[in-house]
Amino acid sequence: MNPDQPVPVRPRVVVVDDASQTRDTFHLAYQALEVVATFHTVESLLAAQPQADLVVLDLLLSPDLNGSVLQGPRAIMELVHHGYRVCMYTDERRLLVLARCFAAGASGMVRKLDSVADNQAAFLQVAAGQSVVPPSMVELAELLRRRRRLPELTGRQTEVLNARARGEAWDALARRLGISPKTAQDHLAAVMAKMVGFLQQAGLDPYASAADVEHALGLAPGDLNDPGMR
Repeated sequence: MNPDQPVPVRPRVVVVDDASQTRDTFHLAYQALEVVATFHTVESLLAAQPQADLVVLDLLLSPDLNGSVLQGPRAIMELVHHGYRVCMYTDERRLLVLARCFAAGASGMVRKLDSVADNQAAFLQVAAGQSVVPPSMVELAELLRRRRRLPELTGRQTEVLNARARGEAWDALARRLGISPKTAQDHLAAVMAKMVGFLQQAGLDPYASAADVEHALGLAPGDLNDPGMR
């Protein structure tokens, strides 16, 4: 997709999911989206190279016949490298996994267990160029910043992080700071990347749970709790 072209009323969406039921029914559930193609693997999408405004990606895909499959942060990096905008479609809850995915270039995350109406609204937001980041990710970064555990952030990165932690909308905070929404989202992506680096230096496994992160960082149980992530 040419980033300078406006997103159509019904954005073109490609779905990558190893569940045939998801691939077969996605267009029925999300009728505000134009599903132009579905694929079992990222490799098959990249081989076909369909034109799309958004790739909806399941994070955990079954291996192919050769026993390997491109998934997770590596898959996101490859898709972004080929010019695709990526929204994770997953019920992954592990904070470091999600942070690594956003640092790899994902623009949003939608939970499979959430309502169709909420998910469709989120897909439309991501397709329109906005970022949809789970509150738990922003809260973790803000908590680490307050406790001086996060590597030094720039003034603008801190402003964007604080605004998103308060729930301020992208358009509103961009206007207030005199920057574009895309620039604001890039600042938050930089914060996610710094957070990943810090957590890895702290010795956390990429698949650490919220409880593991709390223990490693000396936080109280429940400090990273997000009711929406349960």
